[in-house]
Amino acid sequence: MLAVKGLYDGENIKLIDRINLSYSQSIIIVFPEVTEALEDTIIQKNIYALAETGGSFDYLNDPAEDIYSEKDLKARYTNE
Repeated sequence: MLAVKGLYDGENIKLIDRINLSYSQSIIIVFPEVTEALEDTIIQKNIYALAETGGSFDYLNDPAEDIYSEKDLKARYTNE
């Protein structure tokens, strides 16, 4: 196992140390200073991105799915 330091700017990873390998290698990237709140934020952003691109909510764009109106309400609520 080889460990090297690097920097992550939110989009790209740049290694600080030079590595001399002549072949492709799978890697594991560990962020040792990630706080739990930041980790939760990253997970939430990934979930939102997946939901937006995954097609789970595409049915909401179909006019046939828009079957309810204000007339269907039993009671109308206000913020007053």
